[in-house]
Amino acid sequence: MSAPGLTLPDRAAFQANGYARISGPAIADLKAQLETAMLGAARLAAKRLLPEDLYRGAPDTDCLETLIAWLHRVESGNAVTRALYEVFPTLPAVIASIDHPALRAACDWAGLEAPSAGTLPLVRLDRPGDTRFATPAHQDYWYSMLSPNAVTLWLPLCTINDDIGPLLAVPGSHAGGLKPFRPHETGHEWYEAADAVPDGDFVPLPMARDEILIFNQALLHKSGANRSDRVRISVQFRFNDLATAERLTATYTPSLSRYVLDRQAEHLDDRKDTRNTAA
Repeated sequence: MSAPGLTLPDRAAFQANGYARISGPAIADLKAQLETAMLGAARLAAKRLLPEDLYRGAPDTDCLETLIAWLHRVESGNAVTRALYEVFPTLPAVIASIDHPALRAACDWAGLEAPSAGTLPLVRLDRPGDTRFATPAHQDYWYSMLSPNAVTLWLPLCTINDDIGPLLAVPGSHAGGLKPFRPHETGHEWYEAADAVPDGDFVPLPMARDEILIFNQALLHKSGANRSDRVRISVQFRFNDLATAERLTATYTPSLSRYVLDRQAEHLDDRKDTRNTAA
């Protein structure tokens, strides 16, 4: 099987290991689309949130990784990168990227007959040495429970090596399907594997800049530690298959953000105070 602008690996190896790397100019095109949109948002955030003297020192660069690394060095209290964590997934170009030809071709190669978005694209910014958002051993399938052949595509927007922390995976662990899980009490991830997974079972998955990782959502994996001085930037795309779905339904539902809910509560409180004063 071939696809324009993509180099597709051996399908049998993907089925055996549960993951594969896909490369080619179509992946570079997808990255360029995302980086262009995120660069604009990052420059806007820097201008709005940094003191003017700091903002004047911003590097003149078209490299998202370089700009984010600089922002992390000069910001206070993660103010800028925290805002970008929220803003990046809302950018129209990021949302639209889920229909990029490279992703459609990858899903077709992986055997999805009728791909359906499991979520909108998710953007992660993993800061150096910050373990609060690190994910323990888990399966993405816990967050969909819909299609046994559902896949995740993990796209780094930086160079992934041992220093910055590659994704860690257990080859072949998808073959057993759904694994028992329990609440994860020590971090921001919701769940972790109920049974301990030996560190020696995991293998690192370094990535070249023109590669995207595709894996079955039943694959056990976890975050690698970021021991570098740079922010690890990645985008995740998740797809179910309507042809194999247990039900014809969605695995995510858009809802109002905490910001909106808090602002609504403020206005309702104002109305309550006004009524009490009038009484």
